[in-house]
Amino acid sequence: MFCPITRAYSNTQLMDAANYFYQYRPAAHFLVTDEDAADFLQSQFSNELRPFEPGRCCYGLWLDVKGKVIADSVVLCEGEERFRVLSECCPSEVITAHLQRHIIADEVVIEPAGPAWAFQLFAGAVTALGWTPLQPGQFETISGGRLYCVRDQHYTIVLESESAAEACRARLLAAGFAAYSEAEQGLARLGAGIPLVPYEIGPADLPGEGGLQQDAISFTKGCYLGQEVVARMHNLGKPQRGLFIVTGQGSLPSVPCALYNEGAKQVGELRTAYSEAVGDVWRGVAILKTRYASEGERLHSDAEEVMVAELLRKGPKHD
Repeated sequence: MFCPITRAYSNTQLMDAANYFYQYRPAAHFLVTDEDAADFLQSQFSNELRPFEPGRCCYGLWLDVKGKVIADSVVLCEGEERFRVLSECCPSEVITAHLQRHIIADEVVIEPAGPAWAFQLFAGAVTALGWTPLQPGQFETISGGRLYCVRDQHYTIVLESESAAEACRARLLAAGFAAYSEAEQGLARLGAGIPLVPYEIGPADLPGEGGLQQDAISFTKGCYLGQEVVARMHNLGKPQRGLFIVTGQGSLPSVPCALYNEGAKQVGELRTAYSEAVGDVWRGVAILKTRYASEGERLHSDAEEVMVAELLRKGPKHD
């Protein structure tokens, strides 16, 4: 699991991400089954799960009644009454406790799916392993697990035994692919503009503040928990805060830490930080009040200065 702490790495440079893979243990892996499972999940998940057809998968969020982000997940439809839920960083216990609180008269069973080992990779690596790359929103059962795609050219393999994971890793290395460290994966993720839930956007934050409306929210599916708040922010189009990439020099800061402007006003919080491969420079993600977050703006924590580089996610500009 990717942890919310700062990490350094010593590689001379980050090469083309397509030549790399990232191995991790999913924090959440459980099943939701029984006759009301589909409708129940549809009422709780922020993205559109219909049609409930085997082989479909979807990335989205679990929100509270105020529209705040509890967790993210990928939901795989394995049948009309069987769904598999996975999350890279959000623990099963958090998500299942949230879901259990909202089961009233529904015929729904939530149960652990057992240990899992996962790989994030690109199309070339999928092909090298002997599988055909999928379209976004699709998954298929493979030997020892599942292969799914929720973002274009981004694939995840989930395996259910350590031996299968060791064999997969060995095949990737033999084919010339290299393993990212967690820190290298963090920097690659920043480059791709992908927020890390719950560490960069979490229980104190709204999806639109992290640009998650781009791929984790459906504005046409109808009601789900937190939908009214999300729709209101979307219609207003002016989130008061956003996720920004920031840079600094020197030793890695401890995170999270408050950030202030020149007038000593707190304008946000640094959430993650990673050392660059070259030079005494680090790069991270901060949530900032947008009116104080112009590119090139200088901010500071209690210990050091940081500079606002750019929005983490490109899209509709913040006013």
